[in-house]
Amino acid sequence: MKIIGLWILVLMALAAQLVQAGTAEPTPFTRQGILSYHFHSELLERGFVIDVLLPLTYNPEANTRYPVIYMTDGFMHFPMTAPNLIQEQIPDARGKAKIPPVILVGISHPIDSSSLRMRLTDFTPVPGEIQGALLGGGADRFLEFIQKELKPFINNAFMGDENDETVAGHALGGLFALHTLFNHTDSFDRYVIGSPSIWWAGKQILESEVAYAERHSDLPKSVYLFIGGEETCVDDMSVCGVRDFGDMLQRLESRNYNSLSLHKRIFDRENHGTVVNPGYDKGLEQVFKSPLRPRKYSF
Repeated sequence: MKIIGLWILVLMALAAQLVQAGTAEPTPFTRQGILSYHFHSELLERGFVIDVLLPLTYNPEANTRYPVIYMTDGFMHFPMTAPNLIQEQIPDARGKAKIPPVILVGISHPIDSSSLRMRLTDFTPVPGEIQGALLGGGADRFLEFIQKELKPFINNAFMGDENDETVAGHALGGLFALHTLFNHTDSFDRYVIGSPSIWWAGKQILESEVAYAERHSDLPKSVYLFIGGEETCVDDMSVCGVRDFGDMLQRLESRNYNSLSLHKRIFDRENHGTVVNPGYDKGLEQVFKSPLRPRKYSF
């Protein structure tokens, strides 16, 4: 019994030391070089959370303009992508970095009961049927918000380069990026598109691809398309990620656009969720290897 009592005293002493070792107080989540804003859109009459990762070399006093990456679903994907983006700006032993200093902008819908509906509204070009209800169709308005409200804020506040802009989107965000590529092509210079929801509204996005090809003989953009190898057919064959992905690639490659820098990858053993981080990591690195093409028209 004495031995047991002695052990109890020892454990109590250790616990007391641990309690006294430090203190913790709640504080807003922050990281060096990352800023967050509640951004109210006058155009859409609602708000977004905007996260901004500044370049490691960012100097507000210098007259330097930085390329800007606009990322949809920032709440989920910004925290994964930002650390990789920081690392890839650090020069290696030869003095070369994988990407230049860039600004990353994450666009998030409020996390509440309306977030799913707002996401469907903003990322889809036409209404689609979900459980018997027609939803979506606001992609053009969402793009207008980015063009007329968000881009001017970023460019004025952080010296963003309006002549070097990238959009990165996954799933419905990837559908939004494809819609922008075919219908408002010069809104961005580089496109990183992951697991796009080609299935939406009876694959309406394929009509946009055909319409673009009928109007243009070239597509002078840098595009990286990716998907997880495990994104096979589900829901009675109505959603077939890899198959639809391959169809879109075949269409683009068959157009023989001289100025299109098109890269693609199917990540083996990755699914719809796990492919996002490696896809954005490799995709952003790849599109920044391609030279910028001059814009011919704007939104």
